[in-house]
Amino acid sequence: MIQYEKINDDLNLPIKLIRFEGDICEPIHKHWHNSLEIVLPICGAEYGWVDGKYHILYKENSLPLIINSRSIHACESGRPKPYIGLALQINYHFLKEVYPEIDHIYFKQPDEEVGTLIKKHPFLINEYYETDSNHKDLLIYSALYHLIYLLVEHLSIEKKDKVELKSEKNKHRITSIINYIDNNYHEDLTIEVLSDVFHLSEGHLSKLFKENLGMTIKAYISQTRAKEVRQALLDSDLPLIDIAIMCGFPNVKSMNKVFKDLYHCTPNKFRHNFKKIQVYSCIFLWIKKELR
Repeated sequence: MIQYEKINDDLNLPIKLIRFEGDICEPIHKHWHNSLEIVLPICGAEYGWVDGKYHILYKENSLPLIINSRSIHACESGRPKPYIGLALQINYHFLKEVYPEIDHIYFKQPDEEVGTLIKKHPFLINEYYETDSNHKDLLIYSALYHLIYLLVEHLSIEKKDKVELKSEKNKHRITSIINYIDNNYHEDLTIEVLSDVFHLSEGHLSKLFKENLGMTIKAYISQTRAKEVRQALLDSDLPLIDIAIMCGFPNVKSMNKVFKDLYHCTPNKFRHNFKKIQVYSCIFLWIKKELR
């Protein structure tokens, strides 16, 4: 099970630095908070999910993932594996003091150049926490202010057509709904069913989804099912029709369309490519063993 450690809360700083280490057996479910969060995977996790979009988390020379205040997000891995990473949460009220226009902007994901600059700062703050200085808080603040400067200077985008401060009640409600979908994707889920379960009108439910995730309920249900299809393709040799029905699709044709839209290939092609990678990996390991 993945473990996490909050570093030195006794300094009473406007940040939380969290070290993660362990096996990801279960996803970190979709949730939200007011703090701005910067996730820096060191190894292990496959992807993050932020406001309806998937982001590859770990690859060579990983870039940080920026999670804006009140963005609904999650972290998952395709199969149990060790994960090591850092997460830096910056208090919303502190950000508001430092940059009063924070409610009118959001931060986009960084490219390689800016991401390389940004990811130094969580490591630097982690290093400063470990120093013996009686004034380590000043060192941490220096790195923090520079980090905020980089975010505002290079990644800030003005909000357009967005509800500025969505109510906490609505955020809790939408998070409950998407977690319900995640747990019941194989059922006959429709907006009618969800409106009955959560005692909301269909119109209000549709509006909540669009405002918070930028997508329709139908699109989110399809996306969730496609993700489960991908997992089934990795974990089993079941026929495609069985996988389609198991994951909530009425037939292979509808599964293929949704899967291709999300992963840019058909389930059959995905399975073929995965098996090819497995064969190459086995050959590589065999050659490596023989050369010893």
